[in-house]
Amino acid sequence: QQAIEVSIVNYLWPSLTVLAFVIFRELKFNVFIILGLLISISGIIFIQTGNGDFSLGRVVDNFHSNPLSYILAFIGAIIWAFYCVLTKKMGKGQNPISIFFLGVALTLWLKLLFSGQVSLPSLDLNTILSLIVASAAIGLGYAAWNIGIIHGNITMLVVASYFTPIISSLLAMLVLQTELSISFWQGTAMVTAGSLICWLSTNWAVIRSYFRIN
Repeated sequence: QQAIEVSIVNYLWPSLTVLAFVIFRELKFNVFIILGLLISISGIIFIQTGNGDFSLGRVVDNFHSNPLSYILAFIGAIIWAFYCVLTKKMGKGQNPISIFFLGVALTLWLKLLFSGQVSLPSLDLNTILSLIVASAAIGLGYAAWNIGIIHGNITMLVVASYFTPIISSLLAMLVLQTELSISFWQGTAMVTAGSLICWLSTNWAVIRSYFRIN
């Protein structure tokens, strides 16, 4: 239960990203954007909690029993939000993802060296191929995200990120050959509705002129 709640806390980063863009005047405040984000994150909560077993009192109790996990998840969401803003403001059209990955790799190697556990496990062909595929997927994903942040529609990009757990669940369903619950599809509908509201709010001027609405 705590793992689910921590993942929900971490999924505050899209909303915090929009808030950061508003604070730094990279995005105009729009109440419908906030409404869409709230509906989308409610859908994520619906999906993550499965059968709707969500209690605010239980969340508070779990936080008191293990505050570090919740705090780190929230700090991670804040850091990623500000990373997106800095990429937009200071990137000057360039993609700094290589510097980001270099810093992460250096940090992890230093952590490994200082931990004293330098021995590496044996690697076979399947493990190496899995590492290559996973590394390529992560690298391309972050690179595409940065390109979207620099050149794309910030609001729609952030809202679209709420579909990540949905896509993950669908892939898990296909790989593990399981069925998804009704609450999953209800949560998916909420995420879709929230995304549609955000899309309409950011493109209303174009839509209004297209339909000639006065």
